[in-house]
Amino acid sequence: MVTAIGDATVTAIARHYIMPEVTDIVYNSNPLMFRLNAGKKIIPGGTQLEFPLMVSRFSAGGPYSGYDVLAMTPSDTIKNGVWDWKQHYIPVVVDGRTLIKVDSPLAIANIIRMQFEQAQMELAQNLGVGIYSDGTTNPKEIDGLQNAVAASGTYAGLARASNTGINAQVDSSTATLSLTALNSLHGNTRKGGRAASLIASRQEQYNRYWKLAIDKANIFLEPVTRDASMADLGWGGLLFNGVPWIVDDNMFDGPNTSNSGILMLNEDYIHFAVSPRADFYLEDFQTPLNQDAMAAKLLWAGNLIVRNPARQGKMTNVSA
Repeated sequence: MVTAIGDATVTAIARHYIMPEVTDIVYNSNPLMFRLNAGKKIIPGGTQLEFPLMVSRFSAGGPYSGYDVLAMTPSDTIKNGVWDWKQHYIPVVVDGRTLIKVDSPLAIANIIRMQFEQAQMELAQNLGVGIYSDGTTNPKEIDGLQNAVAASGTYAGLARASNTGINAQVDSSTATLSLTALNSLHGNTRKGGRAASLIASRQEQYNRYWKLAIDKANIFLEPVTRDASMADLGWGGLLFNGVPWIVDDNMFDGPNTSNSGILMLNEDYIHFAVSPRADFYLEDFQTPLNQDAMAAKLLWAGNLIVRNPARQGKMTNVSA
């Protein structure tokens, strides 16, 4: 028996059968997005995103003896970093003629699944580009790692010139990749027991590290198998100082468009902040007044928050 399919039914089918898969595929679409999803923070609302940043150390304190007069100078060490909400969307549209041809729940589920497969690929690409952006060339874009991991300009509403504690570790002088330079930058991201836990670049920089590892009798060629979740998704690779090195084609340019930057990220301080109202939320399908079709939007809202830029590092000039 033929069953009429309305926009409410299409919405229910999409949300029940397709949305969990689409959300999972999008977050797992590249290794960095997969890792960020593990530290995702659901923020219930607010006019902006605010997180406290420790920008300096205490100016008073230290050893004393007996009745020494103790300096009680107050220290303004914490400032609020602010990020705006950023939004992404993908439209999902089905025309009336297609609905006539597939007027059954199973058939419409298959058609909607095809639409969502393409939509998730587009959304994954858009978010993948966004997390590496500078957040200023397009002010509507995510405040990405190109600006978060920097030592100049403004980040989270704070000028780095007067808040040097939020300057990242930037190596702009190394033109020929070396293990010594890599080790130095990685060491600069370390504070206490925490250091960069992920290295990312495009393929050409990964190849240069691979060559260095080969020349050193494979002592660094330990595959990334300790992280079973990454290995299961096909993201095997090399380690440096025990840290996985991943390849991501969305990485921003380094010395030129043929060479990427190299990022060293301390993931303890990096979070995807997302709204529960738009964490890959599918709007109800609606029928436009002037078209024989059904349309909905897949919505995402949030931003990339780096709470401690000083524990992040990047190389920006490696060309050999």
